[in-house]
Amino acid sequence: MPVFQQKTSSTQTIIGIWHITESLNLLEELFREISDKPIIETKSEARVKQWIATRLLVNSIIKDVEIKYNSLGKPTLSNGWNISISHSVDFVAISIHQTQHCGIDIEKISSKVERIKHKFLSEPDLQKVKSLNELTLFWSAKEALYKHYGKKEVLFIENLFIENFSLSSNSFTGIIKMPDFETELKMEWEKINDYILVYIV
Repeated sequence: MPVFQQKTSSTQTIIGIWHITESLNLLEELFREISDKPIIETKSEARVKQWIATRLLVNSIIKDVEIKYNSLGKPTLSNGWNISISHSVDFVAISIHQTQHCGIDIEKISSKVERIKHKFLSEPDLQKVKSLNELTLFWSAKEALYKHYGKKEVLFIENLFIENFSLSSNSFTGIIKMPDFETELKMEWEKINDYILVYIV
């Protein structure tokens, strides 16, 4: 099944994951069965696959809706529901909720995140992180918080925080602190193959 996973959290947030194993031709055929909209045009076949898989995944959860984007690039659904979207290599993940803002991120575990760790972790946080899995998880968690907030003026080190985190637990707290806005959010994570998935519950 192309839909790798679908579940609903205690807050009625719907999480969907698609593992892209199909050829581009098959994905295009599947998309044309549900929509007459044009398919994105780009030189990257991987990007086209992700674009189509995202819409197929949404359609598997809610029929007859389109993904719209506001002026800041934050996605929403045409029926007014909230959505967050993430993709990494051959996985696509979405989070959908009728009223609450969403935040989700999936990342392939890779040493590439080592090169940017000083851009999203404070020195105290760098001392806490002991493995590549943890580093990827912190990056993914802050990406999910950033998507939840949905505005551009966010500094990952100064405005986004992770608390009560342990690899032995699948839940922790995410905090967004802005000059005019602050919130604490329950977050959950899981490891899927060589990927880390993080989402706001």
